[in-house]
Amino acid sequence: MRRRDHECASATLSFLGSPGTRQYVRVGRGGPSGGQPRQRSGPGARGAVVALAGVRLRGRDRRGAATDGISLVTLPGQSVALYDRGDGSAAELLDVIGGLRPAKSGEVSVEGVAVHRLGGAALERYRGERGLLSPRFPLLSSLSVTDNVLAALRTRRADATARDQAAEMLVAVGAAHLVARGVDTLAAEQQWRVLIARALLAGPRLMLAEDPAPGLDSRAARRVLDLLMDAHARLGFTLLLATGRLATTVRCDRVVSLADGHVTADELTDDDAWTRDRVDRIG
Repeated sequence: MRRRDHECASATLSFLGSPGTRQYVRVGRGGPSGGQPRQRSGPGARGAVVALAGVRLRGRDRRGAATDGISLVTLPGQSVALYDRGDGSAAELLDVIGGLRPAKSGEVSVEGVAVHRLGGAALERYRGERGLLSPRFPLLSSLSVTDNVLAALRTRRADATARDQAAEMLVAVGAAHLVARGVDTLAAEQQWRVLIARALLAGPRLMLAEDPAPGLDSRAARRVLDLLMDAHARLGFTLLLATGRLATTVRCDRVVSLADGHVTADELTDDDAWTRDRVDRIG
C-alpha cells in the first residue's frame, strides 16, 4: 500500500468507528462452548451475536444421523477462525450462516433473527446486511471498480451518497488509485482490497470471510489479512473467517475446528497451552 493511501485508510477507519473493551468467555477444550456470551458495552459493541444449535451440513454427516451437529455461540465483535483441513466444512458453514444455502437441520440465529426460517424478500434483505468476502464471489469484469463495490447494495439504490461511501471504502482499503483501472488488469492483492471494500460498504455487524492467503504470495497475504483484521478491530463487527491454515487461525480471538461437519475443538487463542500445541504441530 502506498504511504498516502495507508494514512488515508487509518484515518477513514478511525472515523468509521473504534473498538470497545474486549471481554471473552473461556471455552472448553475439545468441544463446543455450552455457555452464553457476555455482551460487550460501549460504542465498540457493534458485532452480531451468532448462535448455532444442532446445525448439520448437507452431505457431511459421515458419523451417522445420531450426531448433534454444530452448536456454538459467538460474542459480539469476536473474531472466530473456522478451521478445517480442506474438507470444505468451514466455507459451507459460512454459507449457511449467510443464508446462501440451507442446513440439513438445526437452527441459525444472527442478532436474534432465525435465519433458517427466512425466505423471499426477508432472506434477501438479511443477505444484504452481511459482509461477504470470498473468492467464490469475485469482482465482475463487466463493471468498474466503483460499481463492483456498489454491487454490495442489494436492497438500496446506488445514488450519489452511496457512490461517496464507495469512494471512502476504496480509500480505506488503499485502492482509491485503482478506480480508473479495468478489473481484469488488477493484481490479486488489488482485487482482494476491492473485495474488502465491497464487503464493508453496508457497514455490516457480521463479516463472513474466507482466508485470502491461498491465492496470494506470503507478503500480499499478510497485507490483506492485516487490512481485514484492522477493519475488524476498528469497526467492531463480528468476524467469522474460514481457513485451512494454522498460520491464519492465530490472527483470530477464537478457533473452532471442524471435521466432516462437526466441531472437534473450540479454543481461545490467548490460551498458552493452545499456542504451544500449535507450535508443536507447525514444528
